[in-house]
Amino acid sequence: MDWHDQQDLARYRRRKRKQRDYQQGYRERLKEARTPERDDIAAELMRVYLNVVAVDHQKVRDLSRALFGGLEQRGYDRAACVEQVRGMARRVQARMARQSNKEGRDRPPED
Repeated sequence: MDWHDQQDLARYRRRKRKQRDYQQGYRERLKEARTPERDDIAAELMRVYLNVVAVDHQKVRDLSRALFGGLEQRGYDRAACVEQVRGMARRVQARMARQSNKEGRDRPPED
């Protein structure tokens, strides 16, 4: 960005500094209050959703329809959304399989 007026540049920097300070304080207040932000809730919901999808897709049929419908309303291609979530679920399935195999190896042999 090219600044011709130094006063505009100074005002811009003050505004950005004020925004940054406010945002930092806001995040600190949320952290102290142990209050999740929207993105934190969305990430946890997606983690739980993928864990359920990885185990039994039928349990979340209605939720899946709502998820894909909402993404489609936002302008995303439904088939691409389905494929993306399937890929994510496959990765979760693989991770769960690795963890269960590891837990099986870590157990002492039964007599």
